[in-house]
Amino acid sequence: MQRTIQISTDVFAAIWANRLPGEETENIILARLLDCAPGNASDNSDNEGGFHDSRNNVHFPEGFEAIRNYKGKEYCARVQNGGWLREDTGKRYPTLNQLNETIAAGNENIWNGNWKYRNSSGALASINALRSQG
Repeated sequence: MQRTIQISTDVFAAIWANRLPGEETENIILARLLDCAPGNASDNSDNEGGFHDSRNNVHFPEGFEAIRNYKGKEYCARVQNGGWLREDTGKRYPTLNQLNETIAAGNENIWNGNWKYRNSSGALASINALRSQG
């Protein structure tokens, strides 16, 4: 169950100042800092299946396919068992950010339009469009 809390800008900044690589949400950072059980820190939505990004309020259902072109090569990944499976290597990643780091050099915003999916009409669309749909 998710809860909403009110915090100051200073506290928010302090939380992110304590972020380790791969930690993509405040919940995951705080769970580590507060020594909570790892199962309680996950943003993966086991009850619904697939993967839930709580920071952006986007649920990617099991089997959801994301596509990215980088330097002339197409990369595909699917949501599988609460994570992202890179199809060309068969390796799993707990977040789309960590998957993206294996493809594109440097730190990059995954919502910038590079990652796409096939919408209901079959056209490629940016995954960023999913954020507004919640």
